[in-house]
Parts: sequence; structure tokens; C-alpha cells
Amino acid sequence: MKNLVFIFIGLITSFQLSAIDPVGKIAKANAAKERAEEAFSNGNFEKVIEHYTYLLDSLNYESPEAELNRAHAYFQLKDTVNAFDAYRRVSDASNPQLKSKAMLQMGNLSEMQKEYESALSFYKEALKADPTNDKARYNYELLKKKMQEQEKQNQDQNQDQNQDQKDQEEQDKENKDQQNKENKDSENQKKDENQEKSQEDKKSEEQQQKDEAEQQDGEQNEEKKGQEQEQKDQQEQKEGEEKKDGEEQEMSPSTKQKLEEMNISEEKAKMILEALRNKESQYFQQLRKKATKKQDSGKPDW
Repeated sequence: MKNLVFIFIGLITSFQLSAIDPVGKIAKANAAKERAEEAFSNGNFEKVIEHYTYLLDSLNYESPEAELNRAHAYFQLKDTVNAFDAYRRVSDASNPQLKSKAMLQMGNLSEMQKEYESALSFYKEALKADPTNDKARYNYELLKKKMQEQEKQNQDQNQDQNQDQKDQEEQDKENKDQQNKENKDSENQKKDENQEKSQEDKKSEEQQQKDEAEQQDGEQNEEKKGQEQEQKDQQEQKEGEEKKDGEEQEMSPSTKQKLEEMNISEEKAKMILEALRNKESQYFQQLRKKATKKQDSGKPDW
């Protein structure tokens, strides 16, 4: 606590002495400026800031030139925040050349941050303050051209992107149309195959029905023919038996005499006669069956 009191008393005393001794204040200011300029020429920018800060803040020395040099020192140390603030304070100076230089540097800092619109505005203000500031004019024209080229490049890029998107949409549409066409063709082909299959199935069914009907008619015809043949055979057999009985009844004495001469008994003659009749009956039956058999179209009638 005592130390703080001593420091406060020392500051008051120093301020009073400075007020009382303006010559001493000027001497200190001049010394600080000389040290700052020497440090600037040596590239010792930390010392530059230290001496100018003492000059401007501690001695309350008003000097736009000193403020501009301190801003340059911040800029060299890449302390862009303090540099921009220092240049901004100089931009209110009444000296148009100093104001133009400060505006130029503010434009440079803005361009470094890619704030091109702000940078262009600062370059324009620098030219308004001092039309002879050729560096500000050069930076203004260069940045303006750069922005125009960037804008054109963005437009071309947007056009390319739009064209690519349009081409992609057209390609997608073509692919979709092709896919729809293939699907439709596949459906039509499937439909045609189903129709052909249905027609074939229908024809096959009709043919099967026709074959079954023909087979049924054939079986009925065969059955009818069989029945007719059986009736005919029975009739012939009946007629044969009746003929046999008649022959047996009508056998003449001359026949008996011939059998006696041939040394064949009447019973044996009847057996031989019956066998001959059976053979004859079988022969006629075979002839009828051959006649009812379907003729082969690939062979002659004879």
C-alpha cells in the first residue's frame, strides 16, 4: 500500500514538474523521437513501438507523424490489429498526405484479409485525400481489375457449373427415358410371349380335344365294326351249323358207299369235314380283317 502511495505521489510530482518545466518535456520528446527513429532504421520495431508509446502516451505528445511511424512498426511486426487502429487514428489528421498514407495502409490491411470491397473504398479515400498518391492509385486499379477478373471467373465457373448441371440433368433424363423404353419393351415382349404361349396352349388343347374325339370315334367305330363282325361270324357259324346239319341229314347212300370204299368211317369223315369248315371259316375271317384295316397311304392298293 505504501508503495502505491509513493508511485502515485511520484506521478503527480512528475506531471507537476513537466508542467512547470516545458523545456524539459520537449527535450524528453525529442530524445524519444530520436531513439525511435534510430531503432526504426535498425529494424528494431519493438523498440520503435516502445519509444513512440512513451512519446505519445506518457508525454502526451501530439504528433500524427509519430503515430504513423508507430503504426508502420506494428505493421512490420504483423500486429495487424494494433496497426489498423493506429492507422485509423492518423486517418483523421488534418495533413492530407498523412491521411492518404494511413488510408493506403488500411486498404492494404483490408486486402490482406480479402476484404476487397473495404480495401477498394480505402484506396479511393486515399486518392481523394491526396490525388498524387500514385501507390494508392496503382493499388486501386490493380484491385479493381483483380475483382473484375474474379467476378468474370466466378460467372464462368457458375456458367460451367450450370452447364454441367444441365448436361447431367439431360443425361439423367436420357438414362431414365432409355430405362423406361427398355422396361416397356420388356413388358411388350413378355406380353407377346404370354400371348404366343396362350395361343400355343389353346392350339395344343384344341388338338388334344380333336385327337381325343378322333380316338373316341375310332374306338366307337372299331367297337361297332367288332360287334358287326361278331354278329356276322355268329350268323355264318349258325348258317354253317345249319348247313352241316342239312348235309348230315342229306348224306346220300352213294356217299356212304364211297366212304366205305375209302375205308373211312362216317364219324371220321365228319371230323375231317368239320376241320375243313373251320379252316375255311378262319380263312374268311382273316380276309375280312385285312379288308377293314386302314390302308397305308405310302403303299399301292395292290
